Amino acid sequence: MGTLKLRPRYQRHAVDEGVDYVEANFARAFVEWEMEPGEAALVMVDCWDRHPIVTHQARAEAICNERIAPVAQACREAGVAVVHAPSPGQARKYPQWTKFACDADLFGSPGEPPAWPPEEFRKNEGAYAQLSKLPEPALKAWIDSELEGRRIIDCLEPQPDDFVIATGDQLHRLCRHEGIVHLFYCGFAANMCVPGRDYGMRAFGRRGYNLVLLRDCTSAIEAGSTYDAMALTEAAILEVEMLLGFTLTSDELIAACEGAKG
Repeated sequence: MGTLKLRPRYQRHAVDEGVDYVEANFARAFVEWEMEPGEAALVMVDCWDRHPIVTHQARAEAICNERIAPVAQACREAGVAVVHAPSPGQARKYPQWTKFACDADLFGSPGEPPAWPPEEFRKNEGAYAQLSKLPEPALKAWIDSELEGRRIIDCLEPQPDDFVIATGDQLHRLCRHEGIVHLFYCGFAANMCVPGRDYGMRAFGRRGYNLVLLRDCTSAIEAGSTYDAMALTEAAILEVEMLLGFTLTSDELIAACEGAKG
């Protein structure tokens, strides 16, 4: 097996000598990498089979079927670890999740000190109820009827040699055991769980990993004011390129995997 040859993209927040140091002159740039497949993993965040936001789910299904599934298969064939990170509740539906689970994951942690801030405060209950946003009956109805049955989307069903993780500590143990230092992220949403989970890009940047987002294998949850331009998706990609790491396309990673096989 050969190496992965990649040309990831990032966003500069600097300029060349002699160029005015203003934001309008900040451009994207590229670097050249060569890495061992065994030192890399594809991390697929929250690739679910259902979601209450109809438009977001339609985009996610298309991305999973047309882009993420081929990337995952190319990674398997090239020796890149494939890691499913579908949130703790969904992860526990798959037998693979126990492989790097510790006793606390499996049985809970006895004797922990009381939570702070207090649970009543964190849940906006009792005296703190005024801190809540207004109720969302449509979302509550979906959670009550659909959440329990949610699973990883069929086209990304975990394979026997894949990994399934529920927490950041579990992903870290997996990476340490397998010698993984490069993480290729994809999944949903680009502005929520992909950066924000304890196994997401911000947390693993703080842990010191090399991070790459597959920018055509994700999508943000947009708002009414951003939907037409997919502005929050673009902003999420820029956050990665400017602050967290680098980006590639699915075709670029597939080509690198094919090259490593040759």
